[in-house]
Amino acid sequence: MALLQLELLGDFRMRSGTGALISISAKKSQAMLAYLGVRPAQLVSRDKMAGLLWSSTATEQARQSLRQTLSSLRKELAHLSADRKILVEDGDFLSLDPSLVTVDVAEFEKLVASNTDEALAKAVTLYRGDFLEGFELDEEKFDQWVLAERDRLHRMALRAHAQLIESQTRGGAVDEAIATAHQSLRIDPLQESVHRTLMRLYMESGDLVNAIQQYDVLAKTLKRELQVEPDAGTRRLFQQIAQLRTKRSTEGDGQADTRKRVLVVEDNVLNRELTSALLRNDGYDVVVAQDGAEALMALGREQVDLMLLDIDLPFIDGHKLLQAVKEKGIDVPAIFLSGLPGEEPELRAFEIGAADFIRKPVKNNVLLARVARALGA
Repeated sequence: MALLQLELLGDFRMRSGTGALISISAKKSQAMLAYLGVRPAQLVSRDKMAGLLWSSTATEQARQSLRQTLSSLRKELAHLSADRKILVEDGDFLSLDPSLVTVDVAEFEKLVASNTDEALAKAVTLYRGDFLEGFELDEEKFDQWVLAERDRLHRMALRAHAQLIESQTRGGAVDEAIATAHQSLRIDPLQESVHRTLMRLYMESGDLVNAIQQYDVLAKTLKRELQVEPDAGTRRLFQQIAQLRTKRSTEGDGQADTRKRVLVVEDNVLNRELTSALLRNDGYDVVVAQDGAEALMALGREQVDLMLLDIDLPFIDGHKLLQAVKEKGIDVPAIFLSGLPGEEPELRAFEIGAADFIRKPVKNNVLLARVARALGA
């Protein structure tokens, strides 16, 4: 029976054989256990350990520090067992007794190597987070080793998730594949291929709303982290899903919705809600976006009859948004609602093809009349 359980995936944790959390006071002792624990049976020389944990210290001083740390570690581990040695000191070499220690890294690697669906499912559950997440020693050699192991295990985890998703999909276990894909994205949210797989899985299960929302999550993540858009293949898939959703919405009861659809683009929550409520009460179908980027995504998935947009928007302002819409060949009239001073914002709006321009604050009856006129009602 194991006397010590080391958890190195995610935060560093130690448990007794009963599963109770225990602690080791010195961070160098924790680092030593982590290094030995990745491969419990390996023999590591004292010189190598001293150089790893005290890389910026003179050799003799590093050896002395190692002796002190080992002395403290022996005493702390003795609380788990007085007669059985978890830390093995064989002459000039150190190791952990693999019969007394379990380590999640070793178990994870063993499960991945088994490559069965059952083993992979256990492996992805075991991967609580990246190796020694947040653990730094400020010792160059040790920190370099941690980064290398973290990258190696991170890539192994992503491959395990990908293999499991593929197997679950082939077997028709769509819900399980969706759950595994979300687990994979928690490890690395920038995996566009996994987002794309999720979109397909949602589409196949008939959940077009979540398929579209997954695209929105991807687009926002890529924009925020890398300042790029989804690739052409992902955009084509999104268009297919959006077209399927439109087709289903018009065929739901054999009759198409004849209401005019208005896209309200406004970053102020109160203004956006008041305008949307006013339009809905007057019989319009309303779609909302809080910035220019969201508006472009909405136009990609919805058939819109009119845009109401502010100029002062985050990410893409109203003028640039209308320009982008025109460049994409989307033929939709636009009414600007703006409180910006001077004539330039209004002149610029008409130069790029605005149907109308209304200065804030806007009276409800005036807004409804202008909307009706723009829609030819």
